[in-house]
Parts: sequence; C-alpha cells; structure tokens
Amino acid sequence: MTRWIWVAVIALAASDLTAQPYVGSELGLALTPALRLVGTDNDWGTRCDLLINPDGLETGAECGTPPPPTEWTNESGRAIGITAGLAAGYRFGRYRAEVEYRFRAAAYHDYTATQIGDVVTAQKADQELETAIGGGGDLTVHGVFTNLAVDFHAANRRLMSYVGVGAGVQRMAIDYFSLWKRNDDPTRIATFEDATLRAKLAGTTTLGAAVLHDTMVSIQLLGGVDYRIADQLTLGNTIRYATGLGAFRSAPREWDQLRSHDSTVGRGSRILYTVETRDTSAFTMILSLRYGL
Repeated sequence: MTRWIWVAVIALAASDLTAQPYVGSELGLALTPALRLVGTDNDWGTRCDLLINPDGLETGAECGTPPPPTEWTNESGRAIGITAGLAAGYRFGRYRAEVEYRFRAAAYHDYTATQIGDVVTAQKADQELETAIGGGGDLTVHGVFTNLAVDFHAANRRLMSYVGVGAGVQRMAIDYFSLWKRNDDPTRIATFEDATLRAKLAGTTTLGAAVLHDTMVSIQLLGGVDYRIADQLTLGNTIRYATGLGAFRSAPREWDQLRSHDSTVGRGSRILYTVETRDTSAFTMILSLRYGL
C-alpha cells in the first residue's frame, strides 16, 4: 500500500493543479484495545536445572534433549492514552498529500494472573508455583506515515469534511513485566522428593522486566471535519484508526532472574524469552490545527 500512495503523490505533484503547501499539528485521545501478551522461552524443567540440581537427581529422559518451548499469556483491559502528530504536505485542489510523524502513549499497568499454556509448567501451578503474574505497563508508539486525503467542501466553504488513507512504519515499545515465585514452604513443593532440593528451590523467583521493541509496517484510515477560522488557518476534529500489519514480536531477552540465579540452567546455552501480540491497533480522536503557507 505504501508504494501506491507514493505513486499517487508523485502523480499529483506532476499534475497541472496548483500545489499549496501547509503544515499542521494534532493532539488528542487514543483508545487502545485489550492487550494480550504471549510469552515463550526455551527453559528446561526445574529438575533439569543444573544450578538447582547439579547432581541430576530424580531426573530421567526429560533432561536428555532440549524441551519444546514453554508458553504463557497475560491479558490486560483497554487503556486510554494520548496521541500527537506533526504533518507537512501539499494541497492539490480537493486532494492533499502529506508526510506526518505520530506519537501515541497509553498506560496499562494491569498485571494479571499468568495463563500457562504448556503441560509441564501447568503441573507446577498446584504445588511449586505460588505466584505467577505479568503484563504490560507503558506502551509507546512512534510512527511516520504518508497520507492521501480528499476534501469535501460545504456550501459556505468554511466547513469541510475529508477522508483519507495512509501507510508507513511504527516503532512500538512495551514495558513488560513477568514474575514467577515458588512456594516459601518446601513441604508444599512436590517437584523433588529430596528435602534438600525442595529447600533449595523454595522461595526462588523468575523475573523479567524490560522495555520490548518491534518495528512494523502499518496502515491507517482517517476522516474528519475542518472549520476555516481564518484565510490560511483551519481548526478541526480527526478520527483515525491505525494498526500494524502483522504481530509485534520482541527480540529474545534473558531473564533478570531464573529461579533466583542467572538466566541459564548450566547446559551450555542461555535461557531467552520473547513476547508477541497482535493487539497493535488504536482508535484516536484528535483536535487538529492546520496552517497554509
């Protein structure tokens, strides 16, 4: 879609229509959807952790080969944030072509119970794991778009409505948090029969806290109403819907703590987790100010 928008921009620039430059700014509210974060990592089972169980006691075939990825999910409700933008472009009669920078921020901070998605980890929930929570905190998005819009003038020429479409790239950042805490009472832990190993595991935590990033190709739809308050100055209200094409997926990261030790199990590789979500859209209502040069 980005390619076709640029083709249309070049076509407008090459037309006989008089190009009138303008600049504009926007500020408003953003309604972001419920946020579903899915995490995965390459952790081994607790019994296979050689930093907890260096002698490999009570282990079997499960520690012979790397296990399949573990998976967990945290869900947060909707959030209201702010959005702002700067744009510069040209008006060709009824048509406008512009390049804009957009910023959006929202605060979730809705840390919920972790939903465990694999059998091995789920078996720990009844005895080994005392607490499992996580989710997203602050979410920020920086974007650059190329937009095309069509204006529809009212009879008095001071009121104007418009619709448009845009394409570009967005850089999204999610402040992520995940906490897994083991029971403080060793007698409640059934992972090991050995009392010494149960005591060693009791109270340990797995913790991940990081700002995760990804860059996505995105599109947006826009529409609104402008009112001309001076010859070159218009004040308006814009409604936008923007979404990334594809999922947000973070780069792999090490745990800050893994069972209260470094992000490894002593088997020659680091333990890494990734987080992804398809909840990258936003519905925004914006007050805009545009000035013709």
